[in-house]
Amino acid sequence: MALRAPSKKSSEYRTILTDNRIWDTFALRKGDVIVATPPKCGTTWTQALVLSLLFEKPGMDKVMNDLSVWLDPAFRDQLPIARMFEAQNHRRCIKTHTPFDGIPYDPDCTYIAVYRHPIDAHFSMRRHVANLQEDLIQDRFPDEPSASFALFLGATDREEMADGITLEAIVHHFKSFKSNIQHSNIHIFHYADMRRDLLSHTRKLASVLGLEIDDDTLVAIKDSMQFESMQANARASAREDTQRSATFKDPAAFFDSASSGKWEGKLSENDLRVFHERLAELLPENEARWLQSGGELPA
Repeated sequence: MALRAPSKKSSEYRTILTDNRIWDTFALRKGDVIVATPPKCGTTWTQALVLSLLFEKPGMDKVMNDLSVWLDPAFRDQLPIARMFEAQNHRRCIKTHTPFDGIPYDPDCTYIAVYRHPIDAHFSMRRHVANLQEDLIQDRFPDEPSASFALFLGATDREEMADGITLEAIVHHFKSFKSNIQHSNIHIFHYADMRRDLLSHTRKLASVLGLEIDDDTLVAIKDSMQFESMQANARASAREDTQRSATFKDPAAFFDSASSGKWEGKLSENDLRVFHERLAELLPENEARWLQSGGELPA
C-alpha cells in the first residue's frame, strides 16, 4: 500500500507571537503527537500527560522542556527547536497554539486539541502576560479587567487568529479542529473534564495514543499530574531553568492556578452579558455550552 504524504498547511499565520512557516520544512514522523491548544487552555498539562504516557513514567513534567516545546513561536529562533525534535529517536510530542489549518495534517500522527472556558483562559493569560520579562502583547491586557475583557471580546484580524488571545481566536481554533473531527486521529478534550476526573481523562488519552498501560501505572501518572505536584516541580526546578528565567519574572508562577471562575468579582453583569451575546454570534448554542463547560462534544 502506498504511503500517504502529509497534507501541507493551508493558512499562514505571522504575528508577534506566531510564525507557522516552520511547518513547511518540518518533517512529521509516524507516531508524532501534536498538542494544539489556544494559550492557557491546558497545553502544558496535556504535554506532561502525553509524555508520561509515552514513556510510561510518572512526573515527566520535570524534563518536559528537554523533550517537548513550542515549535512555531515568532519571538524565538525556531531552528534550534526543530533540530531538537529532529534529534529525538522516540515518539515525539510537539506543542503548538496554531489552528488546524495552519499545521500539516498527517494521518499517521495524533492531534490533540484542548479547550477551556474562554473567560478562564483570558484571566489566566492576563496573569501570564504580566509575568513576562519581554513586552510582547501587554497592550492587549490593560490593568483594568473590564478594559482588557472588552479587547478580548473584540474583532480579530485573520492572522491573529493563531494567537488565541481573543474570544474570536479561541472559537476559530475550536472550529478548525471540530470541522475535521471526522478523522480518527483528531481528538478534542476539555480542561473542565480533566479537572473533574483526571484518571478517566488519563485513561482516555492513553487509548487515543494507542497505548496499553496497566492501571497501577495510569494511577501513578494521574497522581503525578495533579496540579499541586506539577507546581511543586516547577518551583523546585525554577532556579535551574535558564530559559524560563529569561522568559518569566517568576518562572514558577507559570503554574499560577488551575482553578475556574477566575473572573468572579472582577467583571460586571454587563461584561458577562456582552460575552454571552458575542459567543452566541460565533457559535451555535450547543457548541457554546460545550466550550464553557465540556462534557460530551456536540455532533
